[in-house]
Amino acid sequence: LEAFKRYVTDLRLDAVAVTNHDLFDGAQFRQIQQALDITVFPDIEIRVDKGHVLIIGCASELHDFDTRAQLVAQRITTSDASISVQELKQIYGDLNRYLVIPHYEKSPPITGDTLEALKPYASAGEVDSPKKFVRVYKDKSKLTPVLFSDARISTALTELPTRQTYIDCGTLSLAALKSCLNDRTKVTL
Repeated sequence: LEAFKRYVTDLRLDAVAVTNHDLFDGAQFRQIQQALDITVFPDIEIRVDKGHVLIIGCASELHDFDTRAQLVAQRITTSDASISVQELKQIYGDLNRYLVIPHYEKSPPITGDTLEALKPYASAGEVDSPKKFVRVYKDKSKLTPVLFSDARISTALTELPTRQTYIDCGTLSLAALKSCLNDRTKVTL
């Protein structure tokens, strides 16, 4: 927790999403949320059709988010398991309630029919390098790119990752983020 606080303070971050693969730890989230003086969003990275997609929710709906994430954890129990888009919709209901960000130009990517099924809900596409961010950003036919640190916070974290996406949205709410991600002029590295 102290390393996370240093990460947020030293890089002057305004918001973070606490993310784990295929699970969400509500107790850990609340501990982090209470320790940080910034906006903290609940998040889960889910394997969907062998690719990954981020589902970011509202902290004000934490119990509901936690309950749905537990259903994901019950279905994805091995390292090679994944769920379908249909199962994702069954678990989360209206995906428009969330910030949906598929791995786009990042491994393992969401592609083909799976990407097409998620596009109506996707506010952005995650990339894995500044070079890909710039390339995707210039292509107006692609989803707005985002690049995240993917920092694995630990006491051994000595060099802070500086890969963050800056979104000019003023208010830090899920609705504001979704709106600004639909206007790529409000998104930079």
